[in-house]
Parts: sequence; C-alpha cells; structure tokens
Amino acid sequence: MKKGKNLKIIKTINELRAELKNCTEGLIGLVPTMGALHEGHKSLIQKSVEENKYTVVSVFVNPTQFCAGEDLDKYPRTLEADALMCKTCGVDFVFAPNPSEMYKNQKNLTMVCPSFEDVDKLCGKSRIGHFDGVATIVAKLFNIVQPNKAYFGQKDAQQLFIIKKMVQDLNFNIEIVACPIVREESGLALSSRNSYLSEDEHRQAEKISLALRKVKEMFENGINNIMPLTDMVFAILDGMEIEYFEIVDTETFEIYEKTDIIKTGSTALIALRIGTTRLIDNIEL
Repeated sequence: MKKGKNLKIIKTINELRAELKNCTEGLIGLVPTMGALHEGHKSLIQKSVEENKYTVVSVFVNPTQFCAGEDLDKYPRTLEADALMCKTCGVDFVFAPNPSEMYKNQKNLTMVCPSFEDVDKLCGKSRIGHFDGVATIVAKLFNIVQPNKAYFGQKDAQQLFIIKKMVQDLNFNIEIVACPIVREESGLALSSRNSYLSEDEHRQAEKISLALRKVKEMFENGINNIMPLTDMVFAILDGMEIEYFEIVDTETFEIYEKTDIIKTGSTALIALRIGTTRLIDNIEL
C-alpha cells in the first residue's frame, strides 16, 4: 500500500483536470463516494491504490439522486475524517466539489437516463428518478477524471448493474471493478445510513443478513423456486417494513417469477425500512 503520499483536496473541476494532466504515466483509479466513509469504502480505496499509480476519491452528496422526502439535508458530511482515511490509504486526490460546481445549470440540466426496463423495478420503482441522478453524476465524474478503472461496491447491486450497462452503452473506455460487500461482525452490511439506527433498530437490522444467508443455504440444499424462499425471509423479518425481496438473473437483472427455476449465479436482493432508515442488501446464490 502506498502510504504517506501528499494528498490534495480539490474543490473545482478545472483544478482537478489541471492536476490530472500531470498524471501521464500509470493508471488512474476513481472511487466515487458520497462521503461518510467507512470500512466498506476503505476496501474500494485500498483496491484502487493497489491497482493504479494514481487514485481519485470523489466526496459529493449528489442532490440529483435524492428523491422527494429523502435524507439529502441530514445525510452525514464528514469531509475532514474522510480525507484522513484517504491520506492513510495513499490516495492522491480527494475531489470534494459543492453542488453549484457540479451542476452550474440545475434548472435545465441534461440528464443521463438509463433504460426504463432497468430502473422501473426494485430500488428504482420506489425511488423515481434516483438512477437518473446516479448515472448522471457518475458520467460527469468519468468525463472529469478520465479514469482507467472505477470502483463500486456490490451492496448497491442494481446501481452496479446500471453503471456497467451505461459504460457499455455509451462506450466509456473504463473498467468497472466490483468489490465485495463489507460487513460488521454481526453480518450487517456497512452503510453510511447505519449511523441513523438506534441500538434496538441496529439489532433488528442484523436479521437482514441472517435472512439472506438462510436463502443461500436453502438454495444450496435444492430449493430453487422463489416462493418458499420468500416465505422464509418474511418469517425471519416479521414486523419489518419490507419494500421488496426479489431474486434476479445477475447478468440481465430480470426478476424471477413465481414459477421460474432459479439458476446458480443469481442474486437475491432486499430493501426494507427500519424506523425511518432505508437499508438494502443482497447475496449471490
């Protein structure tokens, strides 16, 4: 790991581009984040530092991916701590623009809109416009940084699928590196939103990974249709506000119907609310 490098915190697009002009030899890695960095983010950053000569970590709470009534205003902003983690990991640049720098013309903004069939399900069904905002900010970061590789966590599985598809459809010359979910000792997937949970809510949230592990166990024991798996998940998470539990073909993200036979290599996904906090998780089968 390349520690002790001179980290630069950059606020403007022009300054970042000027710095990256000097990075002519060696690969550039990009880790897009909304800040409030935790060990999950750290695993992405470390992989980028290991695989590239230069690493850029973006820290930007992107307003266009928050839907009406969501937690844009209270989303944690911890730039000083984020920069310290990045410096410890050997990052070269933290790009931390404000919204007016990234969206100079918010009133008539050109958006990148993924296909309707990719977003009108799972997280996209309840969070209308969310993936338009994600695709737009990621495309903008790709154009600003021009990285060779970009690193994303597998916890946001639908997001990862949409970004991979965008890169292919729009001919970005970028390798998307998917990194494994990092979990607490209890199994709960790390998320910046975990900080919203009370102690009791945190104990409830720990049951999410338990339910998913049970899905995988049942599948490996020969149960390959969705109904008994769904019944088991709802039984373990009884009393919680489950938004969806679905199993998808990992390659196409098509949702399995009740009568379909689930194939090995599929992904089971869940979204639910505990109190006011929305959490997601998934497991590969």
